[in-house]
Amino acid sequence: MKKLWIFSIILLMLLPLWGSEFERLKALEESGVQNADLFYNLGVTHWQLGDSGLSVQYFLKALNIDSAHSGAKANMNYVIGLSEDRELYPKHGFLLRLAMQGYDFLNLDRLALTLIILFFIFVLSLSWLLFYDEEKERALPELITGIALLIFLVFALLSGVKYYRYKHNNKAVMIADRADMMTEPREDSRRIAVTHEACILVVEKQEEEWALVRSPDGKSGWVMTQQLGFIKE
Repeated sequence: MKKLWIFSIILLMLLPLWGSEFERLKALEESGVQNADLFYNLGVTHWQLGDSGLSVQYFLKALNIDSAHSGAKANMNYVIGLSEDRELYPKHGFLLRLAMQGYDFLNLDRLALTLIILFFIFVLSLSWLLFYDEEKERALPELITGIALLIFLVFALLSGVKYYRYKHNNKAVMIADRADMMTEPREDSRRIAVTHEACILVVEKQEEEWALVRSPDGKSGWVMTQQLGFIKE
């Protein structure tokens, strides 16, 4: 009992500092700062406040900027694992999980650095080919140059896809306790399914106060936009 009292006193002493830190983080966000660590810290704070939907929203915001942010990924998976809709998420095979981990590891910064290195290798191999002795067999330098160009183009395409998804992220998170997915954007239409707080949804279309969303198990229905936390406004 004595330990509980001591813990309560320490918590009361730290509450003003914790509150001021949260206000500082929110002020940074409202000023337009786009930073993965900022969004991660906001996600952790919202989880401590009991807002699991907002915490997942901010973890996704962090991952949208830096897909390799291990803290945001681990905490998001933890919160999702406690949510009521955790069984809706598909179970991926080993090879697909490995490919997804590799895709996440290559964030935009790492892809940019990789492209610079690959371009340098391609230029070197092209120079080798252009100045290669014409009397010798050119199969090897042509092969090396072709492979270097192919790998460079693959990573350039991957970078383009990743940048497009960063700029046009169409995911949203259910921030209300629960919401009905309707067949039409009307409250009196038929209910298709029910989603709960912290469920990650894909926004397919928006009409005024309604959004057509797809749940992790593939069901599509209309929910009110005020119940959603968007990754990209």
